[in-house]
Amino acid sequence: MKEDYTDQNDCTCNREEVSITSCVNRIYYGPPGTGKTFELTRLLKGKYGYGSNVERCSFVTFHQSYGYEEFVEGLRPKLEDDGKGNGDTRIQYEIRSGAFKLLCEQARREKSHRFAIVIDEINRGNISKIFGELITLIEPDKREGGDNAITVTLPYSREKFSVPSNVDIYGTMNTADRSLATLDTALRRRFEFIHLAPDEAPLAGLRVNLDGHEINVPEMLRMINLRIETLYDRDHRIGHAYFISLHEVKDGKARLNALAEIFKSRVLPLLEEYFFEDWEKIRLVLADNQKLRQFQFVIEGKPDKDYEGQLHQMFGETYEADTYATKKAFRIQKSAFEEPDSYIGVYSTVRS
Repeated sequence: MKEDYTDQNDCTCNREEVSITSCVNRIYYGPPGTGKTFELTRLLKGKYGYGSNVERCSFVTFHQSYGYEEFVEGLRPKLEDDGKGNGDTRIQYEIRSGAFKLLCEQARREKSHRFAIVIDEINRGNISKIFGELITLIEPDKREGGDNAITVTLPYSREKFSVPSNVDIYGTMNTADRSLATLDTALRRRFEFIHLAPDEAPLAGLRVNLDGHEINVPEMLRMINLRIETLYDRDHRIGHAYFISLHEVKDGKARLNALAEIFKSRVLPLLEEYFFEDWEKIRLVLADNQKLRQFQFVIEGKPDKDYEGQLHQMFGETYEADTYATKKAFRIQKSAFEEPDSYIGVYSTVRS
């Protein structure tokens, strides 16, 4: 059963409410293309001077192989001369600080400034493996100067270590990828969650006009997401960021071509992944089952007129398709991407 973060230490808010606060631990989560990185970058520019010459932000990306050694500290190999004067080298190991420890050391030297580490795809990593004892130290009251400040001895360097109070931790989490790694309960309790959902507002007024046809892009996205939520769930909707670039393209044929490219290279592959190539559901999402055939992105039917002959050639003359439940054939109709009515038909009945 999937976890629902909405009622578990969850702070769901719209973009007007996402502001620069004194929050220390925060995760932005939502479906792909909902502006998680955009919102985080906006916060970093205002609070930490991100983008200027001041380097007070550190970025890492969690994945299945990322570990404590990269994040906190660990033994890392290095090559050095073997001392025999023949140019040969030998491998030595040294204790090296990871990204988070280095940031904490810098923050401790400059206590008048705030520092931040940004963890992209935080749900993809093994939280217990990466954070180790830090899972306790990052709590606000356990940090330096806190009411219950804690200092630990690091396992490799044997140094005393605590997390400065001027270090903030931000993460992003793609809810469509949540199945890759269950978010650790301890981490969820220590962070506030900002839910960013697909939003048609950034697409307001975005239209594609060609030969008397007008494609209402935000309405099209709204209907696609409504069907995805009904057939799958709310975490697998499509974000508005996929279509933002259309604002920069001249209306007319050029914008239609750009929209077609978005559908071919981004929207359809995403739907294939969501529905495990269940083409019948993909057709439902795109309303292909309600359109005239020439406007369907995914068409259903036999690949050619000699389909029965091909089956007999493959399986023998006695083969009966209905008896063995031959799968339906689906294919992408490339010509549909060039037709404005293909997109209009996603949210409105096309009769022509």
